[in-house]
Amino acid sequence: MFAVIVASLGYAGGVVADKFVLSKYKVPVMRFLPLQFIWLSIVTAIFLTRWGSVDLNLIFNWKYIVLFVLMIVIAVNWNVLYSQGIQKEDLHEFELIMLLSPLVTIIFATIFLPAERNWSVFIPGIIATGALLATRFRAHHVRISKVAWRTLIAMVLMSLESIIIKELLGALSPVALYFARTTIIAIVFLLMFKPKLLEMHRNAFALAILSAIFGVVQMVLKFYGFQSLGVIETTMILVLGPFLVYLASSMFFKEHLYKRDLFAATVVVLCILYVEFWR
Repeated sequence: MFAVIVASLGYAGGVVADKFVLSKYKVPVMRFLPLQFIWLSIVTAIFLTRWGSVDLNLIFNWKYIVLFVLMIVIAVNWNVLYSQGIQKEDLHEFELIMLLSPLVTIIFATIFLPAERNWSVFIPGIIATGALLATRFRAHHVRISKVAWRTLIAMVLMSLESIIIKELLGALSPVALYFARTTIIAIVFLLMFKPKLLEMHRNAFALAILSAIFGVVQMVLKFYGFQSLGVIETTMILVLGPFLVYLASSMFFKEHLYKRDLFAATVVVLCILYVEFWR
């Protein structure tokens, strides 16, 4: 559980770093994504020799080949849409749409992963996600603009990818899977955009590296969570991530932090404690 909580911190740090790079320094998405995935691959490679393992008896099975290709296609698309959303929307509004991701992921896991159909985890997961959504939708409403639609589609694709990742973890360790994923996506983005990677402010370049470090922490630990705890339980714990984003937006972007956010955070923590210790 501690690893997944750290993944939540990685998520919050990554969102804030991405927002600075894409909005404050106005780095184009087609330049940011290739650079980010190059660094994601490099950082993950550091851990590959120790924790990167592959089951050669399974990896060349057609099931895993098809799932891997599907994961790459989905990941390329949602990363483009996600980056466009975070660049053009206010952080608060962007995160409001992304709040739907835990709920959609839990529903997908219940439908597609029979082993995840555990009511003692499913119900606290829905309660935690509901508490998160209730606090935000009371204060805001989402206008489904062209950019908002992109963020919404990215959120659904992210949730769907989580189900595919859970299946692929039967053949690859989390580190091996994330290294293969980021390396191939980096190549795809380089071929798609042919970017001039160094044409950005040096602070933006440094933040892109920092974002990659946060990304590796978030995603690899999330993969370990999927493997050891399951998709629903991991997703429920990761609900802490958006609260950390709101805290960061209050600190760095001077957005107001409401008492109802703190109340919802308490509900989420109680749900996590119930699943971990009392069920």
